Amino acid sequence: MKHIFIVNKISGKSKGLKAVTIIEKVARDLKLEYMVHITQYPLHAKAIAAQYKPEDEVTVYAVGGDGTILEVINGLDPAIPFGIIPCGSGNDFYRLLGNDTNNCEKIIIDTIKAECKKIDLGQSDRLRFINCTSIGLDADVNFMASSLIRKTFLNKGAAYALAIADKVLFPETKHLKIRIDGKDFEDDYFIATIMNGRYYGNGALPAPFASVNDGYFDVILIKKCHPVLVYLLLGKYLQGKHTADSHFTILKAKHIIVTCDNLMSIQSDGENYQSHKLEIKMVEKAISLKVPSYLDIIK
Repeated sequence: MKHIFIVNKISGKSKGLKAVTIIEKVARDLKLEYMVHITQYPLHAKAIAAQYKPEDEVTVYAVGGDGTILEVINGLDPAIPFGIIPCGSGNDFYRLLGNDTNNCEKIIIDTIKAECKKIDLGQSDRLRFINCTSIGLDADVNFMASSLIRKTFLNKGAAYALAIADKVLFPETKHLKIRIDGKDFEDDYFIATIMNGRYYGNGALPAPFASVNDGYFDVILIKKCHPVLVYLLLGKYLQGKHTADSHFTILKAKHIIVTCDNLMSIQSDGENYQSHKLEIKMVEKAISLKVPSYLDIIK
């Protein structure tokens, strides 16, 4: 078995690049056949992952954050075992597995030695995603911040601060028509979030009881309400304290269709795009993830 490490050189302020030395040490100590690929441009991780076939007898590791994972799973043949070495700034999907991301060498060794467990993926009309897709305030913030980073001199922190000030201080709703497993909902919503994992947005916890191998998404909807109330609701939502609050609609689902007369900003694991329609289907047990045995969140 050959071990393929796809390293995002800009993830987490170059944490990915710093991990290369540790990967090489571990590979030597364990006498592994391995290869390290360092990404050079956007979507390069996807292209690298797509080079490998099941008959190559490889395991592929995404060394980076949620964006690196997204690229790799969109290029990777689902039959190839997959591992995550968390080196991003948020590592939101990995939070479901384990919060301690400081001991990089231990994570690498334990992940290499781990057995595979089948987990679910989301499939939209645009891409696969492992963690979440959302519409509303959060997606608007992400879209605006990404645009500012591309088009101005602002760094990531400043761009997100400005986007939050613009979109959250003056919250707007979107009139959405949502079909969830054949049941129709239509209203003005601040947020419509479809979670496979539990965390997103650098630690927000919209789906504290989600499972990545139960065959269902957790869908969280926040309808239009008084502007003062929305700040209280967002505070609960970010901390995972909203699940018993009647202002939230929380559902399990396998198939979601969202339409809007206006363009919706959509984010999937940090990937931003706009559309009038979004369709998402659950793909059960779609990929084999290497998970250390002591991380028993995935049965």
